[in-house]
Amino acid sequence: MLLSIDIRNFAIIKSLRLDWQTGMTVITGETGAGKSIVIDALGLTLGDRADPSFITAGAKQAEISAIFEICPDSAAHRWLEENAFNDHEEYESQDSDGRSECILRRVIVKQGRSKCYINGRSVTQSQLKQLAGFLVDIHGQHAHQSLLKNKEQLSLVDRYANHADLIDNVKLAFQQLKAIENRKTDLQQQKQARDAKRELLTYQVEELLTANPEQSVLDNLEKEHKRAATSQDRLVHTENALRSLSGDESNAAIVSLNLTISHLTKLASLDTGLNSLQETLSDAESLLQDASEELNHYHQQLNCDPQKLEELDQQLSQFHDLARKHHVSLPELPSHSACLQQELQQLNADDSELDQIQQEYDLSVKAYMQQAKLLTASRLKTAKQLEELVTNKIQPLAMEGGQFSIQLQDKGEHFSLNGLEDIEFMVSANPGQPLQPLNKVASGGELSRISLAISVITSEQQLVPCIIFDEVDVGIGGATAETVGLLLKQLANGRQVLCVTHQPQVAACGNQHLVASKTKLSDSTSTEVNQLEEKQRVNEIARMLGGKVISDKTLSHATEMLNLS
Repeated sequence: MLLSIDIRNFAIIKSLRLDWQTGMTVITGETGAGKSIVIDALGLTLGDRADPSFITAGAKQAEISAIFEICPDSAAHRWLEENAFNDHEEYESQDSDGRSECILRRVIVKQGRSKCYINGRSVTQSQLKQLAGFLVDIHGQHAHQSLLKNKEQLSLVDRYANHADLIDNVKLAFQQLKAIENRKTDLQQQKQARDAKRELLTYQVEELLTANPEQSVLDNLEKEHKRAATSQDRLVHTENALRSLSGDESNAAIVSLNLTISHLTKLASLDTGLNSLQETLSDAESLLQDASEELNHYHQQLNCDPQKLEELDQQLSQFHDLARKHHVSLPELPSHSACLQQELQQLNADDSELDQIQQEYDLSVKAYMQQAKLLTASRLKTAKQLEELVTNKIQPLAMEGGQFSIQLQDKGEHFSLNGLEDIEFMVSANPGQPLQPLNKVASGGELSRISLAISVITSEQQLVPCIIFDEVDVGIGGATAETVGLLLKQLANGRQVLCVTHQPQVAACGNQHLVASKTKLSDSTSTEVNQLEEKQRVNEIARMLGGKVISDKTLSHATEMLNLS
């Protein structure tokens, strides 16, 4: 439970120390007196967001400390033990029952980050919040507004069901499902890209295979084209060579050689020393005759066909165009064709991974659905329990015959981190009226009462030793306010309940009564909070009942209210 709070330089509180009692404590005071500032200050020690604007004007920093009593078998005690915060003797003492004290402290500075402490040790804001969750449950004055949001309605049902393990299982299954789904999406996108590339490659490969750019084909084509392109020149040179070698002209090589041999034969008959030269020239004549025959054979095979050359030109041009189209040189075209064929084969084999991931996805969906259905079943069970409890709770709160219902709305195939359904709070404020969504039919007062009923019911199920209600009774009065007060007092059996209220009927139910007042100084304003004695309580209840002018009748009524509570 909360033992005390010490506030320095926070908002319009310069210095304040409050000691808290067990049971139900009420805080009252005029509007604007600063009742809720105490709760805001306590919220900072519990890990709420800090802002330099909270610091009192003229001060360098604000500091709030709260001392809690920790039971040895409590969740807070276990958390402190697990995180080694129970070894600070300077801040913690134990009584004979094993109860100990824990100090939470928050320091807010004008520049830089605020500082958080547990038992004198510097901690993070997150750690402070973790421990605070075991110590205090705060229902703020705007809680009834958040109750209109479906997200908060779902969260409320889940908190009441206390099935955090089921939620964690669904979240884990969903995260695994999303990871596989993302991988599947990536593979599908890759497949789409592959399909487009496969279509292009298929066209390119078919085009290349049709053209058949084999190296031997290209070599033969180039040779044949070269021969055809030079056939006219070769024909002219061959004919000239034939004429020079063995033509009818007198200067043809063979004719000249024959004439030379004839003269040399005559000389050899006169001089036998020339016989060998004569034989050499005879051999040369034989070689020239062989060369003439070979050249004549070559000449006969020459075919100067312009149409054939044009055909070869077209074929070679097509290969050159194909090489340019693929951004390679003509000699590189055969190897490029082979690479494209290999790439196409690889693309056709890559779809196997997508088939495998689809199987994994199907299994993941099945696993998610299994966990989500367990969560749905728990929510249905909890919704039925809450429906009955809230309905019974709101009827004494000026909603006779009112009905409260919780509907689970299936989201179909839309899987989410929170399971398969959304939750909608439905209400019928008066007998005979159909159930409709809470945010459409409930008035401000009805919404406040429903919110209060839910807060009380959910708090009854929690083990948090301190529960705070900050003006959650707004919009109610009369007998309903009295019922609310008794409800809160009943809740305070075995735990600590702090309530900031404007309702005298609620204030009269408190075991401890604190009043906030604002003091105006020459250059500033300050809030003070004081504990009231019995007579002072009568006067405060009377003020709440009758305003500034307090009559004997009002005082009598206030006394009666305190006696009856």
